[in-house]
Amino acid sequence: MNNPTWFQVARRPKWIAGLFLALAVAAIFALLGQWQLDRTFTQVDEPVDNEEVFSLIQLETPGQPITAAAANKLVTAEIYLDLSNVYLVSGRLQKSNNETIQGYWVIANSSALLADGDSTASLTVALGFAKDLATAETARVELRDSIQLEAFMPTEGRYLQTEAPVAMPDASKSYLLGSLSLAQLVNFYSAEPIASFAGFMALTESVGFGLDPIVIAPPEAGVQVNWLTLFYAVEWALFAGFAVFLWWRLVEDQRIREQQVTKA
Repeated sequence: MNNPTWFQVARRPKWIAGLFLALAVAAIFALLGQWQLDRTFTQVDEPVDNEEVFSLIQLETPGQPITAAAANKLVTAEIYLDLSNVYLVSGRLQKSNNETIQGYWVIANSSALLADGDSTASLTVALGFAKDLATAETARVELRDSIQLEAFMPTEGRYLQTEAPVAMPDASKSYLLGSLSLAQLVNFYSAEPIASFAGFMALTESVGFGLDPIVIAPPEAGVQVNWLTLFYAVEWALFAGFAVFLWWRLVEDQRIREQQVTKA
């Protein structure tokens, strides 16, 4: 009995059906890779001087992930500051006189009025920037001791994405944070679950207390690359190739087994 060639084995109905199955699986993986690739590259337009200002509660829903329609947009919200929850965030970068300086943000929790005009949700607000820790700490104390009107105040700022939590810079200062992580902050705000926006608002104007207005540089025009989704796209492409390779390997194993039987 002659030893079958690889092509003779591959042309059998069972392995032809296996090829179609492998190609179908590879096509699914390729479509997933294309979906990830479409999310990898984002065209960023030139920033404009007269940006449109949106109402936050019309763009975002508390408890839902931040949307592309709201991220990095100028928004307005009616808020009431919670002065019992004022914190500092280190490692903040800000442009001043064509140079980048490092400093601190003073942030606070707030209650943002929702569309029904009655219920509220937690909205973290970055109030201002300080070049040194002493100035930021003084502003924090003054804010906590200040008296505010018993009313919701219309406030404008840039709506930004939360950051990943990092270790606190100084364990002796529980109010000093290493990043603006809402997952970390909501646990400080309340021991019970609370409705909260997925992003935070950085105010565009000074609130006083010795703080500078926060300057958020607009994204540069061009194409931005999301390296994580690019990695996933490459991963799906590898899976698609592996599906076809696996079919080839199974056919080859079948040929080798039949060759060994013939020799025996």
